[in-house]
Amino acid sequence: MLRKSSIFICLVLTLLIFSCTSKHSPVIKESKGITYGRPYVIHGKKYYPYTKIKSFQQVGIASWYGSEEHGKLTASGERFNMYALTAAHKLLPLGSYVHVKNLENGKEVIVKINDRGPFVSGRIIDLSYAAAKKIGIVEKGLAKVKITLLSENPDFYRFKGKKYDINNGNFAIQIGSFTMYKNAKRLADLYYNSKIVKVYLKGKTFYRVQLTGYHSLEKAERALKKLKYKYPGAFIVAND
Repeated sequence: MLRKSSIFICLVLTLLIFSCTSKHSPVIKESKGITYGRPYVIHGKKYYPYTKIKSFQQVGIASWYGSEEHGKLTASGERFNMYALTAAHKLLPLGSYVHVKNLENGKEVIVKINDRGPFVSGRIIDLSYAAAKKIGIVEKGLAKVKITLLSENPDFYRFKGKKYDINNGNFAIQIGSFTMYKNAKRLADLYYNSKIVKVYLKGKTFYRVQLTGYHSLEKAERALKKLKYKYPGAFIVAND
């Protein structure tokens, strides 16, 4: 009887260990060079995101999101910055980069996938405000696009033979936003490389103070670190 009890206990422990291991299995692997991560459920539908994929192309409708999500955490753990070139996709690996082409006007942009979505039927990608502006869909809201996954190696981002250097560009650092011009001017006057950008948002006028002249993302990030102690809410903006 003791031996049977011991065997039964061992069997139960084995089943418990197997159950816990299965429940917390980090990835589900499939052939054809694609690795899937742990699934997640949105509105009752289960999604199996890729953790690694060699190539990917998709044609469909793009939308965009901006101020309503600005500053909130994304699926990657980063804070959403409506002025950065990022996007949300339901399946592509977080941290990967995709080439997005607006099939209605031919404009293109490279974005980093750092969030999940859009969870609206018929839409394949949700662009940040800055990315949507670059390909001309801010006013319209939606556009038919083609997205292509770029190489996983940042030194070799290529699309149709053309090399893209995501570090180079025209970047600025926004250090303040005011509803009164005189307050923006007072702050802008403290810096030789400042500019004031007038924008209209939800029926209100804002005067944003930005420091310009950063021609690489790396330089902008170094400058941002030095400014953070003085302007905790400062962030990088990708300009045209």
